[in-house]
Parts: sequence; C-alpha cells; structure tokens
Amino acid sequence: MSDQEALEAEEQISERVAEEASQADEAPAADEDLEVVELELSDDDIVRYLEDDQGNRIGFVIMEDGEEAEYLYVEDDEDEDVDGEVADDGSLGITRDGVQQATDDMNAIFKDGVKMAAEFKGAFDDIKSALDFSSLLK
Repeated sequence: MSDQEALEAEEQISERVAEEASQADEAPAADEDLEVVELELSDDDIVRYLEDDQGNRIGFVIMEDGEEAEYLYVEDDEDEDVDGEVADDGSLGITRDGVQQATDDMNAIFKDGVKMAAEFKGAFDDIKSALDFSSLLK
C-alpha cells in the first residue's frame, strides 16, 4: 500500500467517523421533539400495541380525530433497583408495629398532658384563692 492509498483510506475512515458522530448528535435532537403526556384511557381506546425486537411493549396506537396516533411509554429508571424491581412500593415504610408504637407514644404524651393540666389547675386554684380579695371588699 502506497502512501497515497493510505492517506485516502485514512480520509475515508475520518469521513465515516464524522458522519456517524453527526448522526449521533441528531438522535437526541429527535428526542427533544417528543413531549411527555399523561393519558387516561381504557383498553377499548387502544387500536394496537407497539413492540420492540424482543417483543416488549414500548407503546400503543390510538385513534385521534380519525387518524392513528402513536404514543411511546416513558422509561423511568430512577425508581428501579439493580434487580429491576421498583424501589418504592408506595407504603411509605409504615408497618403495623410502627403504627402501634406511634399510638402508644401518643397515648403516653396524652396521659402526661392530662397530669400536667391537673397540676396547672391545682396551682391556678391555689393562686386564685390566695389573691381572693372579695372577703375584704364586703
């Protein structure tokens, strides 16, 4: 291979790499045109499902104004564990034992509050009787 042929081969490779890079840059721009929409619809509204090469459902098609409209599912990787299971099941970590413990704590606080209110009432009655000047005014 001569130096000229090597230079031409290198230019062709550079052109291919530049072309692939420009295509990679264009792909995210297509995603920017997409809009996240939350829909409420029933199975009767769906005309057909969209599937990828592995047979996984990636979206669906519905009829809008007499024309088919495609919707893709949003991939939400934030809530998934390493195993692919959902990390937050919506339970907020509340257990029966936790509720029982919180109830016991609230009951203890209530009982302490009742005792303190009784003590304050006794102290108030003592102060009120000590400052009672109605007998002097008669």
